[in-house]
Order: sequence, then C-alpha cells, then structure tokens
Amino acid sequence: MSEPETALLYEAYNELHGLAREFSTPFSSPAVVVVGHQTDGKSALVEALMGFQFNHVGGGTKTRRPITLHMKYDPSCESPLCRLLPDDGAAARPMPLSDIQAYIEAENMRLESEPCQFSEKEIIIKIEYKYCPNLTIIDTPGLTIPAPGRKNRVLQGQACSVEALVRAKIQHKEFIILCLEDGSDWSNATTRRIVMQIDPELSRTVVVATKLDTKIPQFARSSDVEVFLKPPASALDGCLLGDSPFFTSVPSGRVGSGHDSVYRSNEEFKKAISMRELEDIASLEDKLGRLLSKEERSRIGVSSLRLFLEELLQKRYMESVPLIIPLLEKEYRSTRRKLREINQELSNLDEIKLKEKGRAFHDSFLTKLSLLLKGTVVAPPDKFGETIQDERSSGGTFTGTDGLQLPHKMMPNGGMRLYGGAQYHRAMAEFRLVIAGVKCPPITREEIVNACGVEDIHDGTNYSRTACVIAVAKARDTFEPFLQQLGNRLLYVLKRLLPISVYLLQKDGEYLSGHEVFFKAC
Repeated sequence: MSEPETALLYEAYNELHGLAREFSTPFSSPAVVVVGHQTDGKSALVEALMGFQFNHVGGGTKTRRPITLHMKYDPSCESPLCRLLPDDGAAARPMPLSDIQAYIEAENMRLESEPCQFSEKEIIIKIEYKYCPNLTIIDTPGLTIPAPGRKNRVLQGQACSVEALVRAKIQHKEFIILCLEDGSDWSNATTRRIVMQIDPELSRTVVVATKLDTKIPQFARSSDVEVFLKPPASALDGCLLGDSPFFTSVPSGRVGSGHDSVYRSNEEFKKAISMRELEDIASLEDKLGRLLSKEERSRIGVSSLRLFLEELLQKRYMESVPLIIPLLEKEYRSTRRKLREINQELSNLDEIKLKEKGRAFHDSFLTKLSLLLKGTVVAPPDKFGETIQDERSSGGTFTGTDGLQLPHKMMPNGGMRLYGGAQYHRAMAEFRLVIAGVKCPPITREEIVNACGVEDIHDGTNYSRTACVIAVAKARDTFEPFLQQLGNRLLYVLKRLLPISVYLLQKDGEYLSGHEVFFKAC
C-alpha cells in the first residue's frame, strides 16, 4: 500500500473511532491502549512516541479520563498541530497545547469532586506533526498499589476505580495492549497481572520494559542480560505480540526556553531519544561481550517499538475492513430510512393534518391510560412492574409516628411486580392497613373545658360541640401526614403510566416522532 493510501486509511479509521465514541455505535477501530503503573515511565514513553513533549499526558491518578491521541505523520507540519474534539459533539478545532492542558486539568478537578472520580469517556486529541507516527494511542490513568490498612482506604478505593477503568478499556478485542513493566525480573509481574485477567494468553499484548538505561548497570553477569533480553515463555505466561518484549529508554529533561530546560526544541528532544537508543545498544553489547543480533536490535529503542506498532496497527486495519463495512452499510441503510421517514413527516406538516394527528394521538394515549388502570397483560411485568420494596424505595413509604413501616411480607401481592391499576390498588391497601393500626389520641376533660373559654353559658350542647371540634383537629393532625404520603405514592404510581403508555403506543404503531422527548421531559 502506497503512502497516500496508508494516510487515507488511517484518517478513515480516525474518523470511525471518533464516531463510535460520539454516537455509541456498535463498531470501533483498532487502537493501542497503554497500561502501566505510575512509576513505569508511561507518560515519558507516550511523549517519545509522539515526538514532542506534552506534560499532561499520563500523570497517574491525576488523569481521570483516558486520553485518545490520533497521531498522523505530516512532513509539512514543522510544529505539532493539535485539535481537541469537544464533548458536545462539535467539530474538532485547532488548540494550543496550553489550552488543551488547561482543559484536561479542569476535567481532572471536576471529576475529583464527584462521587465516582473517574470516567471511561475519552478525551480525544488529533495531532499532526512531522515526527508523529501513524498511530492511535489511548493513554489510561496510572495504576497504583496502595499500602494495606484502614488509614489507606481512600487510596485503596482510588486504586480499585483506576483498575476497573483500565480493565473496561482493554476488554475491547480490537485493541492492542501496550503493557509497561518497570523491573528487571520478569517473574515479578505487576502490570501483566492485571492485563492477563482480560488477555490471559497475552495474544494481543505488547510488553515493554521501560527505563532500560537504569537496568543495564544492575546486571553483574552476561547470562543475566541474556535472560532479560530473551525471557523464557514460562516467565511471561503467554505468547506475546512480537514474540519478545521491547526495551525502551527516554532521556530525562523537558523542552522549553527556561533556565531549567534541557532541550530548546522538539528536534533536540527527538535527537536525544535516538542517541539514547545507540547508547543502550552499546551498553548491552559491552555487558554481553558480543554484538547484538539484528532480531535483538529490532526490539531496542522507541523507534523500533514505534515501527512495530505502526505496522501492526495497519495490519489490524486491513483485517477489520471486511468486518466493519457490513456494519457501516447497516448504519447507512438505517439512517437513510429514518431520513425518509422524517422527510415524509415534514411534507405532511399542514394545520389540518397536524390537528388530526394530535386528536388521534390524544385518543390513543387516553385509551392506553384507561387500559392500564383497568388492567392489562400487554406490557411485560418483568420490565415495567415493581415489587412493594421497589415502590417504597422510589415512591416513598407510609411511616407512622413511631417511625416503623409495615413489613412488606404482610402486604398482599407485596412480592409481585405490578403496574397500573393493580399497583394503585396495592398502594391503597397498604394505606388502609397502616391507618387501621393507628390509634386516635384521647380527648381529656381539661382540653374540653379550656377550649370552651370564658363564655357565660356552659351547657351540654356547647361541651359536645367543643369535643367534636377537638376530635376533628386531632384527627387531622394524626392522619394528615399519612394522606400526604398517600398522595406522593399515588402520584408516583400514576407517573409510571407514562413510559408504559409509550411502550403500548409503539407496540401498536401509534408512536409519532418527537413524543419521546416530550415523555422524557415529563
């Protein structure tokens, strides 16, 4: 495939990935998901693959949403051209790196204040640059291993949330997993332990040993280096993509114009990465006492990993085409059909026809409500019915002055899933049972005498009338809270008729476009 064709294929899959995320469509494009712990050098490796530094990529648990980087090689872009895809579905627009970093930081602060501090929804950034590979990389929050003990429960909860997010992201079969390990002992699996829960055979996993430059001095014997470069299959517990792990080093230091900056430009940073690869190869050959083979050299350095991922992703793109085209055609036919229906409806938008449709829908809707109140088995109880416990949880409970509820087991049909008229009658039955157990407060002689006040004539009639007034007032104070609870419960039961009526209208083909929005608002 020629370079222009490759670029077009990659651009098409970029758009497909964005559409799948934006519209929750059933298809998705291949991508590389980066997984690693906070200290594994994940952010540095992603920056090295991009060819320029981007401070807010990664960041451990400070990154609370996955970041999808659609990188596209463009030799005409002397500086990185970045576009952020907004969450509101608007078109991607060019943005300075500083603005993108500010947006990511704002998202982190927003999620940090919410009960669920992490979100699976991706932040999508499109990047064009002369040093960028043709890759789609999804950078996930860094995994952590908090210390045990009650005082670390907050950190333990955050670690579980991050792990759950990572597991959900790598479960997509079309994704390639880039598993980072920061250790010189392959039997000590940290990130692989989590990855193998989703990909037990590591058949779609690329393992990368990061920080190679710090590991080489740790080996005392050449045999240790041999085992590290070519670990036995038993140590990795699977058959990796690329047969063996890759080994990378990223030089320290930031790009900038300040006095503490090491590199003045991205070009200098890129050259430093290349120099680090050469130094790592020389150090390995010195430790081994021999030259590295061509196969061994192909797994050393960021450039080797980048080339491997590009070729692997392009292969996956070609393999996915026969699977995605039928799905795209299905979505296309569905969209065309909906468009014809909308156009047909728009052509009938005159006053007389609209009034006729409105009257017909009004009559149909009232008929469905009446049917639900009288009783029907058309709507499935397992979908729309509620037990007495479900009803109490959402519609409120009948609670007496003692704060106790009537046990649900004492309620007739309490365990049945009811709706409509049946649910209404059960609520009334529960109200009657509760009221039957309420004792009216007694009326004392002192209350009657005090209520009569200073009138000149005190006869039996006045005392009787006063006692009745007191009895009515006490009855109101006693039963009014129960009537309020009954009103809330019955209002909840009747509101539930709306979605069930919509279901019946849809089933009978009497459902018009636009009604769904209306009923959701209700």
